[in-house]
Amino acid sequence: MKLVTIALNSLRRLFRDRSNLFFVFVLPIVLILVLGLVFGSGFTPRLAVVAPAGDDMAETLVSGLASSNAYEVLEMDDVDAARTVLRRNDVDVVIVIPDGYGEALESGEAVEIGYFASPSSGGIAIRSVVEARIAEQAAMVRAARFAADETGVDPGTALETAAAIRATTPTVGVVVESGSGGGVGAGQFDLGAAQQLLLFMFLTALTSSTALIQARRLGVSRRMLSTPTPAGTIVGGETLGRFLVVMLQGVFIVVAAGVLFGVEWGDPLAAVVIVAAFALTGTGAGMLLGSLFSSEQQAGGMAVFGALMLAAIGGSMVPLEIFPDAMLKVAHLTPHAWGNDAFSTLIRHGGDVRDITTELAVLTGYGVVLTAVAAVVFRRRLTR
Repeated sequence: MKLVTIALNSLRRLFRDRSNLFFVFVLPIVLILVLGLVFGSGFTPRLAVVAPAGDDMAETLVSGLASSNAYEVLEMDDVDAARTVLRRNDVDVVIVIPDGYGEALESGEAVEIGYFASPSSGGIAIRSVVEARIAEQAAMVRAARFAADETGVDPGTALETAAAIRATTPTVGVVVESGSGGGVGAGQFDLGAAQQLLLFMFLTALTSSTALIQARRLGVSRRMLSTPTPAGTIVGGETLGRFLVVMLQGVFIVVAAGVLFGVEWGDPLAAVVIVAAFALTGTGAGMLLGSLFSSEQQAGGMAVFGALMLAAIGGSMVPLEIFPDAMLKVAHLTPHAWGNDAFSTLIRHGGDVRDITTELAVLTGYGVVLTAVAAVVFRRRLTR
């Protein structure tokens, strides 16, 4: 009973400051809304193409690029103007087809096409589609060159013949349907909500360390220890109090995002288990931080820096899908990466608890180890 009383008192001390209500409950929802509107599924990347006028091969490539619905194509005449709109983020990618493009292809020369992209997710997503369109034209040119070399036909004539044959040759099409045959399509706010959920849960857990330091500085912990209350009960109560705060925030974000933005979290039981495992991890990290530092200012600064750094590395600011292999391994040293993987399995692939056992085991391991170490350090600080 004393353990629960200490935990509830910790909750009251934390929320006595009304600004904490804003940072714990309001700000995460606002950011989910903003990020979903800006970077959600309603966003269409824009591609600017600079091509030489009167070049049939260049015009064919531009038509091929424009045939995709993955982006919006903007044709421009000046390279500098295109680079300017890229720097202003008015477009995500600039494609520059050099002068003499068609003549170079007909003569068998190598041609370099300029590709300039912004660091946005749109610029990264467009590249594979652009490369596929260029590869299609390159395959046709290689076929024409082969025919010209083997038969002695004029390269220009061979290229025209290859283009005519390509237009009548059956092709293989790929149809992607969300929600069938494998992955489940993620909504505009879904993945962004999962990323912000993990970011703010960990941030709240770490910043709550300042309340632990304040309780020691004001003598609250010493007064509790002077009563017939074992040190283990005090440590357990403080730990439970911080876990309840983080767990309450996580459940609130899950429910609010589902009601307000229609976020589909996947299997409800699996989502709650992920939140609980991650809350345990954050609680352990916050307790350890509050036990190691003696000043609220030091702990607060380290909490914000550490939470944001781990969120960035762990894929809560930039999707893990765009990380290179080496960075992906580094990312999985953080609990955020495992949490993001778990939510991705639920949201994109309709998984359940059985599909995220590895992620849950890692998160639980993080939580148990951090909480155990924090309990030992805090007990020593308390009884010193």
